[in-house]
Amino acid sequence: MKKIFVGTLTVSLMLLFACSGTKQVTQMQQSGETAFQQGDYQTALNDLEQVIGHYEKTDNQKECPVYAKAAYCAMKLGHNDMAEDLYTKNTYTDFVTGDTYYELAKLYRSRDNLSREMEALETYLKNYPGGVKTDSVNSRLFVLYTESQNWQQAEEMWPKLNAQAAFNQKLLEDYFKVNKALDNDSVCNLVAGNLLNMNEENKTALNWFAVNYFWRAENLYQSELKAYNKNKTNKQYKHLLKSLDVVTADFKKSLYYFIHLYKLDPKPEYAQYLGNIYTRLDDKKKAEYYYKLSK
Repeated sequence: MKKIFVGTLTVSLMLLFACSGTKQVTQMQQSGETAFQQGDYQTALNDLEQVIGHYEKTDNQKECPVYAKAAYCAMKLGHNDMAEDLYTKNTYTDFVTGDTYYELAKLYRSRDNLSREMEALETYLKNYPGGVKTDSVNSRLFVLYTESQNWQQAEEMWPKLNAQAAFNQKLLEDYFKVNKALDNDSVCNLVAGNLLNMNEENKTALNWFAVNYFWRAENLYQSELKAYNKNKTNKQYKHLLKSLDVVTADFKKSLYYFIHLYKLDPKPEYAQYLGNIYTRLDDKKKAEYYYKLSK
């Protein structure tokens, strides 16, 4: 009978201590969340760390509800290593949300770890396709795909961006870069035109039109001259003269863009182009002037 009493007493004491510990953890969690709401991140972190300690000591991390809040506090206090560790732990709990991956991506970005940032954002889209930060995630992923030269993925991401992307000069320039890499010249023409409508001094667009009109004119000039030298007939000569009208028109278009470009950025390379254009337009004085500037 005595042994039964002692056993019952022991179990009762264990339950009492367990309840007491649970109550203390609950109080600490409430205290931490109150400090969090008040913006007292240091106090909040101190309290929430004790809550986390309880869950980890009992090997019950999956049920820990405060990793994300503690991570946010750590990040606010400049403890990025701690924040990353806490957010990572939160991904293995039942309380993980899209914000966890979004905040992890921001931490990786601060360290210039593009591959990890990309992975976090891709996980966000995979698990939370309708999340409130989807637009922001799509835009950032598009930029990352462009920076890492994942051209095909960047092209596929562009239609997923919100309508405002078409009016964002930086994003539009990246979209131009993607299509240039993929040899989508017709799209490049459209995008470059939009860039100039947004900003008539956009160097990306000016360079595109300047170089393209130049080589279109030069290639046609060379091919038609070669054809005439091979077959010097009246018919071929008339065809040459007609083609030269097109050549001259394109050289003048190229000249227009290169003059604007050179005023914005007087590179020797641009001066060389201008010298070549004036040579084709039979203006030796201006050609010589720009050739000197190209050296």
